[in-house]
Amino acid sequence: MYDLYADYRLLGTFDVAQTARLVARYHYIEAQLMRMAAGKLADLPEWELKSLLGRHLWQDSLHADRWLARLIDLRWPRRAPLSPGEPLRRLMALLDDAPGSAAFVGGIYRQVKPRLIAAYTAHRAACAPLADEPTWDLLGRTIADEEEQVRQGLALLESLPAADRAAARDYELLVADACEAVGSFADPATAAEREAGGSFEGQQIRPAPSVAARDGRFRFGTSAADRPPVDDHELALVMAHRDADNEMHAAELLGRSLYEHPEMPWEYHVDTARQLWDEVRHALIYQRYLEQLGGKLGDFPIIPGNYAYRIALDFAHRLYDLHLRGEKLGMPDLIRYRESARDRGDTHYLLLNDFVHADEVPHVKNGRWLHWLLKDDREAFRRIERETMQIRAAYEREHADDPIVFAYTGVVPALLNEE
Repeated sequence: MYDLYADYRLLGTFDVAQTARLVARYHYIEAQLMRMAAGKLADLPEWELKSLLGRHLWQDSLHADRWLARLIDLRWPRRAPLSPGEPLRRLMALLDDAPGSAAFVGGIYRQVKPRLIAAYTAHRAACAPLADEPTWDLLGRTIADEEEQVRQGLALLESLPAADRAAARDYELLVADACEAVGSFADPATAAEREAGGSFEGQQIRPAPSVAARDGRFRFGTSAADRPPVDDHELALVMAHRDADNEMHAAELLGRSLYEHPEMPWEYHVDTARQLWDEVRHALIYQRYLEQLGGKLGDFPIIPGNYAYRIALDFAHRLYDLHLRGEKLGMPDLIRYRESARDRGDTHYLLLNDFVHADEVPHVKNGRWLHWLLKDDREAFRRIERETMQIRAAYEREHADDPIVFAYTGVVPALLNEE
């Protein structure tokens, strides 16, 4: 009879305590890579890099979350990783200070992630595939994800200007040296024994850019079109272009909200990483729809307000404005847009809009983190709600030429800057 486990080795190199120390380290590394990519999203200008980082940081959040769950299985006393130790903390701080896109991509995908894959591979070869099958299985699935990420990251790196890649070489050597100082990620003897206070202990918070960066294809303006569209087709182009950029602004804002708040519960970071990935996909959905209509990124001006307005808010007001004002109040308009697409026979937009709408439902539910932040104080919540709407109204009065600040209903006249 077929025996699935016939070739599984019974014993391995690591005991339970050693395995737990390694798993705690893996959680820390994956969580930090997620956090740094989220924080970089608004700083790095390349649209394709933002798209790649959005997908990869979501995957890294899943890796980190699974390692944390496995840590509990291994009798770790609480949901906390190990203190990473100074060499690993310095490596992560160096990555966070990468001086540009080529430097960040080279440091992550040519230095850190290949070493992480090597650690996972060595651990999987050494562990007991039967006695420790949960770890063995997680290692295999995570290796596959990380190898795909490295292939994609290196392909993107090669597409960046040669001068940028050359300028980043000295920085990348610093990252390589910092990795050598850490040693093998799969050596339990080098994992610090002390527990950390949380997943992001001891890391800096870089200031946020006031305007989200865009590459040379884009131009900033005060309206989403240079002139009123001549027909419905051109209006559809303008709207698709605006929506693509608008969704990327949401992803960039979420990245900063994840990066800037290490004190929030781990589950908040996982939820935010997932929504960030959703927003990046929405940006790409509208980009591909724009291209299907015959347009391309850069055909129309972009407006910085969706990110620039919200990044100036404090955390509580930002949470309300994004999740419980923008996402929630935009729901009826998604339905209206879908009905309009059905009326004109645009089956492609109809399908895409419906998937976007499905994603928005959990995005609104993520507003629960404001309740957590306020310790379920209803009066405090009502105050934040009232103040957010007042701040928004004042901003709209002072920026009457910025169509992004208006509610989606009736957006076309505002979009075109018409009376």
